[in-house]
Amino acid sequence: MAQLKPNVFKQLIIASENDTEKLQQAFEEHRSNRNAQFKEHILDLSFREWRFDEILHQVLEAQQGLTQYVDPRNNLSLWTRPPRHIRELIHDIQQMIAPLAGPCLWLTPADHLHMTTLEMMPARTLPEVNELLSFLEEHAPLQDILDYTLTHRARLVRPIVSYDASALALSFIPAAGDTAYEVKGAPDDSYSYQHLRSDLYDIMTEAGCQLEARYTVPSAHVTIARFVRPVGSTQSKSEEADYLRERARELVAKIEDINQELRSDEWKRFGSLARGEWVVGQEKGLELMKGRSWYGKGDSVLIGSGFH
Repeated sequence: MAQLKPNVFKQLIIASENDTEKLQQAFEEHRSNRNAQFKEHILDLSFREWRFDEILHQVLEAQQGLTQYVDPRNNLSLWTRPPRHIRELIHDIQQMIAPLAGPCLWLTPADHLHMTTLEMMPARTLPEVNELLSFLEEHAPLQDILDYTLTHRARLVRPIVSYDASALALSFIPAAGDTAYEVKGAPDDSYSYQHLRSDLYDIMTEAGCQLEARYTVPSAHVTIARFVRPVGSTQSKSEEADYLRERARELVAKIEDINQELRSDEWKRFGSLARGEWVVGQEKGLELMKGRSWYGKGDSVLIGSGFH
């Protein structure tokens, strides 16, 4: 398996002159511009409905015994699981947002929460995924790879809620001299999350793995909710357009309100600012996931060692 594409993660590091402040700015510009774009889209008078995840709708119906649907997409990825304090922060935000979207908003369960650090094979058949996994088990030092964050620690900070017409996420940016975190052995920020992704890309391709990564933009996000048709429904909600737009405006206003506080130096509703700082590898190392893992489940193949 030959490498066909350049390391896109390294390209951003080079473009940023290996400067963590410039890297941080690239992440910030990406998420800010994206939020602004979708805020304009959702608040436009032409907005009619959320972009429902139809596959998730069918998966949820199958879980309740209403159908026998099976998600046909199988994946192979390296994940980062958020530590407890990030999961708790996400729960607090979910509870603030959920009442404004009603039953069409599926909240990601705590044990589904993850950040896709490196995607190797998305939306393929299980035999194809198993073939690549067998290749990696033979040619790549998988346990060393999953333990990589023990010695290569990257810090993420300043979370905000990112959103579009289909989903919501808690997104972070790489630290660049921000308030020091209270974890023993916290990094000095010269090694960023972008460096981590770049290293993992090189390690995997050097082992002979041809990657099919989708998440190559400067982003570090955990999906916290998705828009989905309520279980049992076959059509979108028959709400009047004016009412739908009003609910959408309320939801966007709440997200903007939450983000205003998250961007501030004083968290009145969310506690200590330290709740928003995450050293990748806390509690658990990287996790190799395969199978039907699109929404946070699937088969955990191996988990790296974490730190506290």
